[in-house]
Amino acid sequence: MESCLRSNCPPLPRLPNRPKARAFGLMRVRYGYAGLLLLIATGAVAQPRDTTGLPEIPVRASDATVRDVRVQVVALLSATIGAPMAGRLDQFPLHDGDRFKAGDTLARFACAERDGALAHAKASLDLKRRILGNKQQLRSLGNSTGVEMDVASAEVTEAAADVSVAQAMAANCVVTAPFAGRIAGVAVHAFQFVGIGAPMLDILSDRDLELEMIVPSRWLTWLKPGNGFDVAIDETGRTYHAELTRLSGKVDPVSRSIKVYATIKDRGEDLLPGMSGRALIAAPAGDR
Repeated sequence: MESCLRSNCPPLPRLPNRPKARAFGLMRVRYGYAGLLLLIATGAVAQPRDTTGLPEIPVRASDATVRDVRVQVVALLSATIGAPMAGRLDQFPLHDGDRFKAGDTLARFACAERDGALAHAKASLDLKRRILGNKQQLRSLGNSTGVEMDVASAEVTEAAADVSVAQAMAANCVVTAPFAGRIAGVAVHAFQFVGIGAPMLDILSDRDLELEMIVPSRWLTWLKPGNGFDVAIDETGRTYHAELTRLSGKVDPVSRSIKVYATIKDRGEDLLPGMSGRALIAAPAGDR
């Protein structure tokens, strides 16, 4: 020892710091677990999608070319009822969602003036007919000329035409349902003054429904009326069987798509126009 202090001795070899290396490795493992837990908490790691409540359509394992298409339920009969005349609504009995039958009164206008004009036209026609009858009696007695008979007959025809016009004007006072269905929208209210042609009601037939969807135009090589498929409606959560009924008369050249229509074979009372869902249409093998 004393000799080494007096002379230049070589330095002692350094031993590896094993405890520090082990501690550093443990820190890396701890930080790795902490980062993984942070990714799971923030949603960065993909989690299984919750499909609870969504309607399911059974698909066979052999159906490798089934196409998923969005569909919408539409009414075959629908109309916006406008005011046939300008005036005040005296009766407006129905509300949104109410049902009605064909021929039921949807609205009635206050029409005292038109009713009076019709009564006046009918009274005038009755008077002209009495005059014509009197002329015919005088003609049989030789006290009336043929010209007087012709004039009286023309006046009867004119009065009858006035009655027809007055009846047509009075008929506009009452708006009746052209078909059975439901009220889908109300734009006016009772005792309101409306102008001629103003929208009053939206009506539709919820008995006659069909499906409407847009598909690629290349499907026309195999998609034909009569093809059957399943459709799941989002709002009801049920699956129905449908059949393609007709194709649109033209193809959209920009999107290269076409609108097609289908009917639901086993529909219930729960379907309403405006509902939507998805259809599974089986395509031929090899179609993309």
